[in-house]
Amino acid sequence: MTIRRQLSRRAMLLVLHPVFALTGAADAITGPMLPSLARAFALSDSESGILLFAVFLGMALGALLCRGNYARIQVVGLMALTLSCIVFPWISRPMLYPFSFFFGVSTGTPMTAISLFAGRNYPERRAATLTLLNFSWSLGALLAPLLAARLLAFTSWHAVYYVMAGAAALATVAASLTIRDTTEIARSTPETTGLRNLRLVGLFAAFFFLEVGMESMFGAWITTYLLRVTSITLMLAAAATAIYWAGFLISRAISPLLMLRLRPGRLLALALLAALSGATLLITARSPALIAAATLLLGAALAPVFPVALAAFFERARHSSDTRFVLAVSGFGASVFPGLVGWISAHTGSLRAGMGSGPVTLLAMIVMLPLLSVGSGLAGSASQLDGSRTGS
Repeated sequence: MTIRRQLSRRAMLLVLHPVFALTGAADAITGPMLPSLARAFALSDSESGILLFAVFLGMALGALLCRGNYARIQVVGLMALTLSCIVFPWISRPMLYPFSFFFGVSTGTPMTAISLFAGRNYPERRAATLTLLNFSWSLGALLAPLLAARLLAFTSWHAVYYVMAGAAALATVAASLTIRDTTEIARSTPETTGLRNLRLVGLFAAFFFLEVGMESMFGAWITTYLLRVTSITLMLAAAATAIYWAGFLISRAISPLLMLRLRPGRLLALALLAALSGATLLITARSPALIAAATLLLGAALAPVFPVALAAFFERARHSSDTRFVLAVSGFGASVFPGLVGWISAHTGSLRAGMGSGPVTLLAMIVMLPLLSVGSGLAGSASQLDGSRTGS
């Protein structure tokens, strides 16, 4: 029975990885598609910011909907994602913002449900599981701009969403046939009761608000930013966004090895300092080569921050469902920061000025890091990761 259960858990992971990659693609696709959507619907920078705000605000609400059976929530969310991708190319201008919000909900719901499912069902190797799942998420986010660039070279932007719809439909079927959730026993420790639990949730929620806001802001605006400051074509700019997600992919592939040698707190500190350097170089560089290097560094530096900090919160939270509040607030950050960049750009006449919010926010995250006590929250991460390499 134990062997059968282990095989079943591994089989579920085989499905969770490509499904999570799909949610990464859906999360990232709006950025490389933004110039095409702006042309199709005649959007200004401010209106493009509102579009991004609507998408990521929907993702935040999707996170709040994740309570109960995470397997069932995944299937429902993937069905909604299939529907939204099919209908998106047919909407009219007045429906753009409401439907973008629905697209965000249908993306954020399965994406959050998978993270919560992994945190609940793989507690003995939570850090390793979340890091490797986020590697797959990054792969999906990397493929999204490459897919967009390829299709935009031969056809209209509508085809991108039709391909996404087909992938979401396959993911719905696969998840409904294989993913099964378990029950959870609540923990009761001095840190996870009463006001201390509220403080824990509040601190991590604020940190993830800033962190996910940064990820989404850079991912959403890099294509448009490259078009403004360089002379490359739309297709090349969309493809260049893949450099950002390639940094994520490379970094998340080597993060488990780094965590065997670095304490989680030290890894987060180094990652945030490197991200600050990359963000500063991005907004000050003039040549395409330097911008590409800054983009790669930025993606690689931001990549380990989310899974390592999320694993720390799972270790200390009373219920895995508490994490939905943290992820919902982080989703709100993902809606606020891209919209903020559009607002600053519209009022200053400079997209570079809007992107300047990145280094400022990263400084705030560095200041917050000691308050999270991440090192203690992941005291067993190295042993968990070591166990993941040797098998059950």
